[in-house]
Amino acid sequence: MGKQDFQRSTCHLREHFVFCFLVPLFFLSLFSTSPSLAQVAASDSLKIAKLITDAQAQLTQHNYQQAITVAQQGLDRSTKLDFKWGFVNSLLVIAQSQKALRNFPASLNHYLQVLPEVEKKNDALKVEWVNYKIGELFQEWGVPEKALPYYNKALALQTTKSNNLLERIAEVYFSLNQRDQSLKMYSQLLEIHRQKNDLKQMRSTLEKMAFIYSQSNDIESSLKYRFQLLDINKQLKDDEQVASTLNSIGNYYKDLKRYDKALESYQAALSINKQISSDGKNNSVVTNLINIGNIYQTLGDNQNAIRSLNEALQIKIKSGTPSEVAVMNNFIAALYQAQGNFSEAEQYTKDAIDILSKTDNKRALAAAYKRLSDLYAKQGSYEKSLTAYQTYSMLKDSLLYREQLNQEKENLKEYVIQATEKEAKLNSIDYEMQALELRNAKEIAEREKQKLALSLKEKELQNLVLQKEQSEQARAVQQLKLQQTEAEKEKKDREIILLEQKRDLQNVEIQKKELERKERLKEIDFKNTKLALQQAQLERVNIRQRYLIFIAVLFFVLILFILIGYIIKRRDNKLLTAQNEEITRQKEQIESINKSLVELNEEKNDLIGIVAHDLKSPLNQISGLLEIMRLEEKNRGTNSDLFAEQIGKATDRLKRMVTKILDVSAIEAKTLNITIEKINIIELLHEIINRFTEMASKKHIVIVKEFAVEVLFIESDKGYVSEVLENLMSNAVKYSPLERKIIVKLNRKINFARIEFIDQGQGISEKDMKNLF
Repeated sequence: MGKQDFQRSTCHLREHFVFCFLVPLFFLSLFSTSPSLAQVAASDSLKIAKLITDAQAQLTQHNYQQAITVAQQGLDRSTKLDFKWGFVNSLLVIAQSQKALRNFPASLNHYLQVLPEVEKKNDALKVEWVNYKIGELFQEWGVPEKALPYYNKALALQTTKSNNLLERIAEVYFSLNQRDQSLKMYSQLLEIHRQKNDLKQMRSTLEKMAFIYSQSNDIESSLKYRFQLLDINKQLKDDEQVASTLNSIGNYYKDLKRYDKALESYQAALSINKQISSDGKNNSVVTNLINIGNIYQTLGDNQNAIRSLNEALQIKIKSGTPSEVAVMNNFIAALYQAQGNFSEAEQYTKDAIDILSKTDNKRALAAAYKRLSDLYAKQGSYEKSLTAYQTYSMLKDSLLYREQLNQEKENLKEYVIQATEKEAKLNSIDYEMQALELRNAKEIAEREKQKLALSLKEKELQNLVLQKEQSEQARAVQQLKLQQTEAEKEKKDREIILLEQKRDLQNVEIQKKELERKERLKEIDFKNTKLALQQAQLERVNIRQRYLIFIAVLFFVLILFILIGYIIKRRDNKLLTAQNEEITRQKEQIESINKSLVELNEEKNDLIGIVAHDLKSPLNQISGLLEIMRLEEKNRGTNSDLFAEQIGKATDRLKRMVTKILDVSAIEAKTLNITIEKINIIELLHEIINRFTEMASKKHIVIVKEFAVEVLFIESDKGYVSEVLENLMSNAVKYSPLERKIIVKLNRKINFARIEFIDQGQGISEKDMKNLF
C-alpha cells in the first residue's frame, strides 16, 4: 500500500452526496432564514434563486463550466443589489465547480470570500461545512499543512464526530509525518466501526494503522494489526484480500529475519492467488513468486530462487507490460550477479535494457546500465564498463533535472496559494466597498422619500377641509335615506300578510298529498304479497336444480375415477419401460467393462513383452562380463572387482525390472510407481557410458562425450531415466557399424536438460517411424 493509495480515501460517493444533498440543503436553509431577502424585491430575489438553482443542477450533472457561467450571473446581480444570500450561494457553486475542474486557486478564492459572510451569521452548521470544504480543497491540492487548521475548526463545531472528517484529519496528520496524532484519529474511527460491527470499514482502518506502524519501523505492532486484518478478511470470505494480507505478513516476517515464517506466508498467499486466477497470470501471483525467490536467495537456495523468478518472468512475458518484463529480467540478473554468474547476469541485464529502451521508464533503464557497467568491470571488460557507465550518468542527470523541475512546481504552487489568499481578501474588501456605496445610495433615496412624505402631509390637511364639507352633505343624504326606509317597512308588512295567506293554501295541499300516500302504501302491500308467491315458486325450481347438480357431480366423480385408473396404468407402463431401459444400460455398461478388461489384459501382455525385451540388456551385460572374467582369469586380481561391481549393478537393475513386472495392480490401474528424486544426470550418464565401453571397444567404436555443463541435477525417477538412457546407449552401440563414432550430448535449457545420442547406424525407416510412441 503506497502513500498515494493511503491518501486516496475520499470516494466519489461522498462528493456526489455533498453535491446532491448538502449544498441544496445549505441553499434552502439560507433562503428560508436570510433577512436580506426582505430587503430585495421579490421578483429580483426569485430570479437570483432560479439562477442559483439552475447552476446547482448543472453542477450535479458535472457540467462545471456551464454551472460557473450561470452562477456568475447570479453573483453579478446579487452584488449590485447587496443580496447576501445570492452572493454567498453563487460563490459556493463557483467554488465547487472550480474545484471539480482542478482550478484550485480560483476555488480557494471563492471559498475564502464565503467564509467571513457565513461566520457573521453565527450559523455553526454552515461555518463547519465551509471549513471542511476548504480543508478538503487544500488536501487535494497537495498542501495538507494548510488543510489542518480548517479541518480542526470543522471538528470543533461538530456535536457528533463525522467519520469522514476524522479520516481526513488522520490522513493529513500522516502526510505531515505526525504519526501519533494520525494513529489517535484512526483509533477513534476503529472504535466507532467496531461498535457498528462494520467489518469493511474496520478492515480499511486497520490497513491504514498497520501501514503507519510499518512506516514507523514498529514491525511488531504492524504485524499484530495485520493478523486482525487476516481474521476480518476470512470472516468476509474475501480470498483476494486474504492472500494480500498473507503477503504483507510475509514481508513483515522478512523484515524481522524470520525467513521460515515469511516463506510459509508467501506460499500460502501464492496458493490462494493461483486458485483465484485460473490461468495463474495475475500480478499477485508474480509478486508472490518474486518474494518467494528473494527468500530462497537469502536462504542460499539459488536453484529454487531462480526457478521462482523464472516462473514469474514467463507469466509477465505472456501477460505483462514491457516495463514489467524488464523488471523481472533485472530481478533475475541481480540474483545471478549475487551468485557470481556474471555471464548469465549480463544476458538478463541486456534483455532488460533492450525492453526499457522502448519505454519511458528512465529510472529503471539507468539502474540497468549501472548494473551492466558493474558486470563488465567484474569480467575485465573495462572499456565496455566505461561506455555503460557514461550512459547511466546521462540518464541520471536527466532524472535529476526532472526532480528539480518538480520542486520548482511545488514552490510555484505555494506562491499561487499565498497570492490567492491575498486576492480573496482584496475581493472581500472590494465587495464591502461596493456594499457601502450601495448603502449610501439607499440613504440618499430615503431622504428623498422623507421630503415627498412632508409634501404629501400638506396635501392631506387641505383634503381634511374638503372632507368636512362633504360630511355635512352626507348627513342630508342620510335623512332622505331614513324616510325611504320607513316607506319600505310599510311595503314589507303588506308582503307578510300575503305570505300568511299562501301558507294556509299550502296546508290544504299537504293534506291532499297525505291521502295519496296512503293509497300508494296499499298498492305496495298488494305487490309484496304477489312477490312472496313468486319467491315460493322460485324456491321449488331451485330444489329441482340442486338435485340435477348432485346427479351431474356423481357422474363427474365416476369419470374422474376412470381417468385416474387410466393415468395409474400409464404410469406403471412408463415405469416398466424405464426399468427395461435401465437393464439395457447396465448390460451395455457390463459389455464396456468387459471390453476394458480385455484391453487391460492386452496392455499387460504388451508391457510384459516390452520389459522382457528390456531385461535382455542387463542379462547380456552380465553374461558378457562373466565371459570377460573367464578370459582374463590370469589377471583376476586387476579387473575382477570392477567386473563384479558392474555385475552387481546390472543385477540390481534386473531386480527392479522384475519387481515392476510383478506389480500387476499398477498395470491394471494404469498407474506407474514413480519415485521422484534429485538425480546427478552427468554422473548417471558417465555410469551408463562406462557400462557399454567394453562392448563398444570390441567393435572399435569411439564414444565421445560433449557435456556443456559440469554439474546438473534433474528431478525424476532414477530407474526409469536409467532404463531410457541405457536403451538409447545400447541401441547406439548395437546398431553402429564397426570403427564408427557415437556422440553423447548434454545441454542445459532454462527449465530442462537435453540429452542426445548420435550414432552412424542405418536409422529407422519412414514406415517404422509411424509406429514410434
